[in-house]
Amino acid sequence: MLKAIVPVLALALAAAMAMPAHATENAKQLINSNGCRTCHQDKTKLVGPAFGWVAYHFKGKKDAVETVADFIINGGTGYWVPWTGNIPMPSHPNLSKAQAKTIAKYILNLPPVKPPPKN
Repeated sequence: MLKAIVPVLALALAAAMAMPAHATENAKQLINSNGCRTCHQDKTKLVGPAFGWVAYHFKGKKDAVETVADFIINGGTGYWVPWTGNIPMPSHPNLSKAQAKTIAKYILNLPPVKPPPKN
C-alpha cells in the first residue's frame, strides 16, 4: 500500500511547490518588461548566468528567494564572475521587494541546470 501512496505524495508535493499560473505569468511579464532577457536565458549563458544556473546554485538554500530578490534590486557582481567576467548586473531600484521576490521565485522554480566548469 505504501508503494501506491508514494507517487501520489510526490505529485502533491511537486504541485504545492510549483508557482500558480497567475504568479508565473506575472513573473514572466516582470522579466520581459524589465529587460532581464537582454542578459539572461533559462538554460544557457547569454551575458549573465542562465536562470537555470541560478536555480541550481540556490537549490535547497533557506534564504534563496530573499537573496536573489535583493540581487535583482541592488545588482552587482559576485559569484558568477568566473562565467560572466566582471560585467555587473544592473540594479533595478524601480522594482518593489514583492516584485523582485516574484521574479526570484519564478527563477528558483525553473529546472536547475548545472553550470559548466569555471573559466
